[in-house]
Amino acid sequence: MDYKGIVVIFAGALLSVSFGQTRQFYFVNTPLTWTDAQSVCRQNYTDLASIENTADVDAVIAAVSNYTGKAWIGLHDDLENSWKWSLSDSGFYGDGQSTFRNWGSNEPNNLYGQQLCADLYGVNGLWDDNDCNVALAFVCYTGESFFKFY
Repeated sequence: MDYKGIVVIFAGALLSVSFGQTRQFYFVNTPLTWTDAQSVCRQNYTDLASIENTADVDAVIAAVSNYTGKAWIGLHDDLENSWKWSLSDSGFYGDGQSTFRNWGSNEPNNLYGQQLCADLYGVNGLWDDNDCNVALAFVCYTGESFFKFY
């Protein structure tokens, strides 16, 4: 996929920024599949958002501002019933940070056996599993990481 067209779309898209502790979260209101959102985040930021604690949840809620829809974050199921962050560099996470979860009630539920990617409800910051091929807005972040994507 040619992402040059997407960059042009960003010029007219709603982009909101939240400055968290060691990372900044960026809300991009341009609906894309989880994989396409991940590619855009990796090209322009660090990755899709990793949310490691309640302070990050608050920072992401601030970034999405008054958005009431769903938005992709970097959490996905690796088909072994194990949810992992898009940024898999273990040196990036502190103790317990890679295992923080903020699921909504009765989630994840893997409805129809096809929900392998996580989104968040913009207003409350709770997470839901969803079909990775659904086009949603998304949250990227930048932060301290020695892991680079080329």
